[in-house]
Amino acid sequence: MLNHLPICGANSIEECYRKFCIFHQSIVMNEEELKKLEIEVERLAAQLRQQHQEILTLRQQLKKLNPGSSDETIKAPSHPINSLRPPSLENLIGLRFIHLIGIVVLVIGLSLGVKYAIDKNLISEGMRIILAYGAGGVLLALSVRLKKDYAGFSAILFSGAMASVYFTTYGAYVYYNFLSFTVAFAIMIALTIFTAYQALLYNRQEIALLGLVGAYGIPFLISPNRGQAELLFLYITIINCGVVFICAKRSWAIVGRAAQGISWLLFIGWAALQNDVGLRSYGLIFMVLFFILFAINALSPKLFRKGAFSSTATYQLLTNNVLFYIAALYVFGYSFSNSSIALITGLFSFFAATQAVLFYLWNEKIGSRLTGYYALILFVIFIGFNWSGITVTLLWLLTAVIIFIAGVRFKSIAVRMSAIALMGTTLLKLLVLDSLTFSTLQKVIAYLVLGVLLLLVSFYYQKFKEQLFD
Repeated sequence: MLNHLPICGANSIEECYRKFCIFHQSIVMNEEELKKLEIEVERLAAQLRQQHQEILTLRQQLKKLNPGSSDETIKAPSHPINSLRPPSLENLIGLRFIHLIGIVVLVIGLSLGVKYAIDKNLISEGMRIILAYGAGGVLLALSVRLKKDYAGFSAILFSGAMASVYFTTYGAYVYYNFLSFTVAFAIMIALTIFTAYQALLYNRQEIALLGLVGAYGIPFLISPNRGQAELLFLYITIINCGVVFICAKRSWAIVGRAAQGISWLLFIGWAALQNDVGLRSYGLIFMVLFFILFAINALSPKLFRKGAFSSTATYQLLTNNVLFYIAALYVFGYSFSNSSIALITGLFSFFAATQAVLFYLWNEKIGSRLTGYYALILFVIFIGFNWSGITVTLLWLLTAVIIFIAGVRFKSIAVRMSAIALMGTTLLKLLVLDSLTFSTLQKVIAYLVLGVLLLLVSFYYQKFKEQLFD
């Protein structure tokens, strides 16, 4: 104890005693602060336990109100601190990936098995369909059996069952005429309604992703069929109606994007390979239906859930527009001549500009800006294919002037930069391409006009630099 006494270095005992009292007081204060910290820790721990108990109670009430909700979302961790830990790699693979991959592999195996039986004539046509329906029925029965205790796993089994029943019904009509068109069509609609209902009841987007999108994605990615395309696209349209309905009820953006990507991939792939002019009629019908359905899907947060129109939804809508344009080129531009491309591009430029105006009136600036850029790009392409020579160069420059004036009028940096980018593109075209084909007089005109425009733009920035950049 004496070793811990302060060394006073004083000549008097009173001075040493005074310093000892100060040292002792500091120890007492430290002990008091330590006790306060311990009390605070205990208080916070008790509060955390109480909140954890409230979460458990609320989750039990949720389970009673929604029996189809997954056990993974109902069951709480054994200790509240564990809920803050990120899932391990084993957790991620074992609980989220293996069953998804497994059901996809199983459905692929079923489709390959049916195809092998067809190729080798192992069983009769009717037996092939019966066995395929039987496999779907087994998966469905297992999903019902396991739904109570393993809701997540049950949802995956259900989606696999629906996917197998979907393409079995399609094959029964298209390949074997085992079902009439009316019966097959009715079964498709019933399956779509039932799958959509179960996806909402389970509250699992895996059902919509695998059961609906996988219903037409898996079999045709394995063995593409180019016959009776009108039935294929009718089949896809029915399922896409279910996808749009589900996405209107739930914010499952990935389901809609997957359906959009696979649908357009199949349609454009078909349009690129066919040469029959007579197919234009229903090609037009289905590509318009696809565009409308996926436009509704992209706008569903705003239309049905009164939510904000996100930038990702805008990109989805823009992608839908681009794929619509590409599909139209293949459906109506078989020769890909300048006149056909120009006409199609001009119409789609006007269509995109109309969308940009509607977005502007809807006070959606990102949507208006992106579709406006897209309309401008299509208009520039339209000019390039509809005219030639110096006319293209001068029209591009005139377009750039109009856009720059609009940017000044509406005080939009993005619009002004678009005009400058178009001027730069025109200059690049003039240096790389036009210099090889223009006459001397055409070169003089083009360079003079472009040079004057660039100087006028530069003067504008010099004159108003304080207002623009201050």
